[in-house]
Formats: sequence, C-alpha cells, structure tokens
Amino acid sequence: MSTIAIETAQNVVVHHEVASLGDRIVAWIIDRLVLAAWIILWVLLFFIAEPDDDVAMVVMAVVLALPYFFYHLACELLMDGKSIGKAAMKVKVARKDGGQPTLGQYLLRWLIRPLDQFYGLGLVVVLINGKGQRLGDLAAGTTVITLKQRTKLKDTLLAEVHDEHRVRFPEAVRLTDAQAAMIKEVLGSTSVTNRWTLMEEMAGKVRAATGISGDGLRAMEFLQQVLKDYVHLTGQQGAGSGHFKGERVTTP
Repeated sequence: MSTIAIETAQNVVVHHEVASLGDRIVAWIIDRLVLAAWIILWVLLFFIAEPDDDVAMVVMAVVLALPYFFYHLACELLMDGKSIGKAAMKVKVARKDGGQPTLGQYLLRWLIRPLDQFYGLGLVVVLINGKGQRLGDLAAGTTVITLKQRTKLKDTLLAEVHDEHRVRFPEAVRLTDAQAAMIKEVLGSTSVTNRWTLMEEMAGKVRAATGISGDGLRAMEFLQQVLKDYVHLTGQQGAGSGHFKGERVTTP
C-alpha cells in the first residue's frame, strides 16, 4: 500500500496510507446511488405536483440539476474533503504535500472530474500513477487517503517488546492509542531540527496525562520506557483513557 508523508504543525511527520482502489470505487458507487436517489425523489415530486406553468418546471429542473452538478465540490468543502461515499468508506481528499486542500484545489479537482469520467480515464490514471491520483488530483496536487486503522499500535510494536519485559510505569495504561501513536511518531522523527525540544514537550504531556514523574530519566528514555510499558500492558489488558490537550493524531 502506498503512503504519503504529511508534516503536522508540531513538525512531526505522519504517514498516511493512500486509499485503495476498491475503497474509492465503492465510495463512487455510494455517491452515484445518493445522486440517483435525489433524482428519483424529484422526478416523483414532479409527477405528483404536476406543474402547469413553465416557471415552476424551470425551478424544479434547477433544484434537480444544481445538487447533481455541484455535489462533489459542495461535499468536499463542507465535509473536510469527504463526500457521503468517501465518509462511508473512511477516505478523504488530502494535499499531497501536507495540510488542508485549498478552495482552488477542490475546485480544480471538480472541474477536471468530467474528463476523469470519460471512458474511465481517471481509473486508468489511478492504476498507472500508483499514488491514488486521478487527473484532477495530479493537477491539484492532491490525493485520496484512508482514515482506516489497518493495524493497531500494539501489534506493530509487540515484536519490539519482549515477553519478559518488566513494567516500570504501570500508569502508562492510562494512555490512549492515539497518544501512544503520537509518542511513537515523535521518537521516530529523526529528521526534524527541533527533535529534542519536541521530545521534552511530549514527555511533559505524558507526565501530566499519566501522573508519572519519570524518576529522573531523560525525555527520550522516559518516552521509550512509557511506550514499551503501554504496549506490554495493553497487549494484555486493553487500552485505558487519558487526554493530551491540544494534540490530535490522524495516523491510520
């Protein structure tokens, strides 16, 4: 599965998986069904109302056509890069270089959509491109990523934590998967210039969320120990709860 790297506001590189072709096709089918339901509804209303003047017919035609043509643009603008189909399949539009797509990027994707639908040209481009990009995405500098969690954090780290691991901080169980994922990202972000500052800040947040003092450990050692304790504990007991104020992790 292809991935793209997006740098967060905290200078932490988060890797997102590109949405699979199957998810995108199912999302497209759901969107087509939504549009078909909209058309059928208004056709039924048209026959029930039986408008007898041209103005009423024009109004109904406009009400029918506008949502059909602007559906994807309106949904992506109002639903954070998702249509109804994309939301159902847990995928969304994202900028390839990180960050939230702009109005211009959404608009460009929408304008090129008819070309993508011409004899399935967009599908062919996605298959060839390998980065989840149709023609509209290539032009706008966007792609479609998945929000699904393919593997759990404890599964990806379990091999690194030995069965005989001795838990030093049992309070680590108070962390959530999202918080532990952020710790993992900070520890793994070796290319950022302020890595040590980030680790100090993260260590402070972990202490505040769990009540662990750290026993004088340096930030990196403290975070490594807490993460291993968390993986060991949740692998047996399940995750606990806790909150980092102002932090959010979107890694799948």
